[in-house]
Amino acid sequence: MIDRIDKAMLALQSAAVGRRLYGLDHPLPARQTDLAADTLRRAATESARDLRVVRLEDSLLFDDADLPSCPVLREVFIPRLAAHGVEWLEFRAGLARAELVALMDQLERSPADAGRFGSPNVRVGRIGRADVGETPEGDVDFDTQNQVAQLKQMWGGMHDGGRPDRRLGDLVESIRLAVAVGADVCNRLAEVKSHDEYTFVHTVNVGILSAALGEAVGMSPNQVFDLILAALLHDVGKQRTPLTILNKPGRLDDAERRQMELHPVSGAAMLFERPGVPDVAPIVAFEHHANVDGTGYPRLPRAGRPHLASQIVHVADVFDALRTNRPYRAAMDDARVRQILTDGAGKLFEPALVDLFLRHVMTHPGSDGRRRSA
Repeated sequence: MIDRIDKAMLALQSAAVGRRLYGLDHPLPARQTDLAADTLRRAATESARDLRVVRLEDSLLFDDADLPSCPVLREVFIPRLAAHGVEWLEFRAGLARAELVALMDQLERSPADAGRFGSPNVRVGRIGRADVGETPEGDVDFDTQNQVAQLKQMWGGMHDGGRPDRRLGDLVESIRLAVAVGADVCNRLAEVKSHDEYTFVHTVNVGILSAALGEAVGMSPNQVFDLILAALLHDVGKQRTPLTILNKPGRLDDAERRQMELHPVSGAAMLFERPGVPDVAPIVAFEHHANVDGTGYPRLPRAGRPHLASQIVHVADVFDALRTNRPYRAAMDDARVRQILTDGAGKLFEPALVDLFLRHVMTHPGSDGRRRSA
């Protein structure tokens, strides 16, 4: 697949150069534009997914690998993307030739005159943002306040029996890309301002942290995508838990605790065989409070061990809960959180995951290459 994407990017550069040398109507740029459109359309159709190319400084990446022709693409195409602040391009199966022509028109203008980029089947943006210029209605911005509001709407749709909203996939991909290229995501985790917002802010944070740990484990981009989606849905069963219990400013009594502990079962039931939900999502919803030593809830079969994705989300879930102010206690500092995670290794968590989390997630590389504390 990467060779086909590489071929299409080279064709786009050739078309851009040909337009400049010979004019818009010359056969050479026309042929190269047709080649790029046909290659991208076929690749998107056959792979049954949107194709996203990421610009990281002076390289273009597809599925987190440099395109083979990056040295050639640095001559024209990559500098034009950089001049306009474009950090990713996404191509969809319905791509039309005219959409690529419009893209090249925009890239040839000065940044001040380019206007809004993108079209229905060619999306253009910055890492963590929906697109360059004005954010169109329905797209997801990598902004926690917007993420929380949209996650609420998506959860509501899931509760009513619907399939996941397309915006959920956009949010997942924004998180995956930001983590994959080393953006300073952990320092952007939201501070909870309202107790009523806690579940949703916490869920977005757990998605970000899970993505970073999944990357550290060595998961493929597709596995990380499914992991983030599962993390964003792991607490969906809490829709059936009263807010008086979720936000109680004190310890739960036995009846309240039993009701709270039903949310993994409720969440798994809501997600099971739901169209558009990966197989791992109901597993994570069911197991994210199960410990590796067999304790936790709900109890797994004897000798059962939680799925790797469940274990990753469990670590991320506990970490974010500990570092957040709650009605019944203040947020803990990093030293105390580290100690709790370390003490839980081999009991609550897989020791290797705790080690990876402490080394690669709590000190996730920032965009300037330095390592910063979460």
